[in-house]
Formats: sequence, C-alpha cells, structure tokens
Amino acid sequence: MATANFQAVLKKFPKEQQKALLATISAAEALFPRAQRAIAWSMPTLKIGDDNLCHVMGFKNHNSLFPASGSIAEHMAKDLTKYTVSKGTIQFDVDKPFPKPMLKKILLTRLEQINGSYPKKNGAFVEYYKNGGIKAEGKYKASKVNGLWKFYRIDGSLMRTGSFKDGEQSGTWTTYAANGRVVKVTKF
Repeated sequence: MATANFQAVLKKFPKEQQKALLATISAAEALFPRAQRAIAWSMPTLKIGDDNLCHVMGFKNHNSLFPASGSIAEHMAKDLTKYTVSKGTIQFDVDKPFPKPMLKKILLTRLEQINGSYPKKNGAFVEYYKNGGIKAEGKYKASKVNGLWKFYRIDGSLMRTGSFKDGEQSGTWTTYAANGRVVKVTKF
C-alpha cells in the first residue's frame, strides 16, 4: 500500500508527528523488507502474510507502536521500563521515530510469536524468515505434515515443492534454481 494511504490516515496530525510515524514504519520495513503495508484497525500496519506485524498511530501527546500482540509488552517488560506501556501499546515521542534497536527487538519477538502460532486449528502452517518472507507453507492433518508444501529461499524465490501423506514425503518433489528453472525431480 502506498505511503499516500498511510498519510491519508495520519493527515490529522502535525507534520513532525506524521514524519515520526512514517519513519517508524520505514525502519520496520528496513528490518522486514518482505512485509506489506496495509491499513488494519484503522492504523498504518505492516503485515507478513495474513499476520499483523505491527501498527503505528498518533495521539494528541504521544505516538504509539502496537506490536499486534498484547503479550509483547509483558514479555519484554524489563526492556521497556523507559516507555509508557499498556497491554497492547508502547508509547513514544510525538516528534521522534521509535528507536531502531528497540524496534528490532520488539519486532523479532513478534515474529517469534507469529511463527509459534502455527499450525492453526484448520491445519494451515506458515513459517517466516526474519525478513518477513515466507520460508515454508503447507498443512498439517492430525499433527502430521500433509498435502502440498512449498519451501522458499530467503530472497522469496521458490526452492522446493512436494507433498506429504501422514507425515511422509509422497508423490513428486521438485527442486528449483533461484531463477525458477527445475533442477531436480524426485519421486516418492
């Protein structure tokens, strides 16, 4: 989503505050270049896949980073003693971006939470690299890998596809070069 859409949400705030919020999102994007911009909960948001990584929003006397998880602030309480924190938000200065080292620590903790939230009840599984790109995706059935799975390189290129049946490799597995060329086909 274009910066203009973020600015449409943030236009009610003074220019310096808008800059601080956009700089915070830009710093998060530098850490997670595969993340996508969105508006969620009426706030500028970064998503990895279907999961919210973080939101930012301005208020009259502060800006807030919402790590899209109420347990981050509790989990990182010792690191956040210099901030005003509630269950789902970490406040920061209205005219300065959120400090990059702490932002990195918070977002990597959030990524661990996202990865740990899979598989979902419906069996869907996704694992993300630290850049926000997908590492692997597939399904589980009765706690075993099952069905079509795809594995990706850190640059986002498809590395391997294949199927599992009750936790065992089955069918045709294909390995790809980074340019998409088929390198190897194996039958199980």
